[in-house]
Amino acid sequence: MKLSIVRKIVLVILSLIIVFFVATELCILKYLKEYGYGIRKLPETTLVYFHLIDGVTVYCNNKDNSIFIGRHDYIYDDIFSENGYSCTEEIFFERAFYYKNDNNSSDSFWCYLTDDWCHWFRIYELSPTYKIEDFK
Repeated sequence: MKLSIVRKIVLVILSLIIVFFVATELCILKYLKEYGYGIRKLPETTLVYFHLIDGVTVYCNNKDNSIFIGRHDYIYDDIFSENGYSCTEEIFFERAFYYKNDNNSSDSFWCYLTDDWCHWFRIYELSPTYKIEDFK
């Protein structure tokens, strides 16, 4: 008797976890599609939301800006400083940040917080040729 009650409780808890995960995935996918990305970026964006990775580059070109999906809490200042970059300037009411390499003054880039964001993630832009994965 006690075993069947425990089994039912475990089953209910697992069911709630699955429902939460599926609902989260559907909401993330809705916003990914709204911002022009598709289901291909869903697994990485989910990992960003659950803080398992720091960000995922969705577009990188030598001429245009590099775009990545990241977290809301601004952890990127710490990530950049761990890689030898320091923030030298904040522009546009703390929406754009300019970084310089402490060891090489010609190595610099900027990071911009875009208007595209939702509860689950935020879209950032980096200088051309830079990827968020390079700062791990």
